[in-house]
Amino acid sequence: MPFFGLRLTPLLFMVVVFSFAAVVVIAIIAAGVVKHRRELEAYKSAIEKGLPLRDLKLVRSPIATLKSGLVWLAIGIGLFIVILAEGGTKSLSISAIPTLIGVALILSYLVERKAVK
Repeated sequence: MPFFGLRLTPLLFMVVVFSFAAVVVIAIIAAGVVKHRRELEAYKSAIEKGLPLRDLKLVRSPIATLKSGLVWLAIGIGLFIVILAEGGTKSLSISAIPTLIGVALILSYLVERKAVK
């Protein structure tokens, strides 16, 4: 893709990569802000009801753990398929890291679910 005699493909690639990284960072920050607002609302509600703050326990939903586990598992399986398709059998063990994280989170969900019941 020449533009005034310049090859813009590497430049375009770098712009896309850094833009994607920036979007991911912004999404993570936004998720943290939303979580913080929810916590503040819970504290505000507890204060209005006259509950002591030390008794307020904000618990993460077990479904959130399951969702995270499934995402990690999907990433690991995707890496496995990509590495296998490329013929890089020596680096197949890299896909085991996110796969095992996903399995651990799914097991954690199962334990949390039984503990809640």
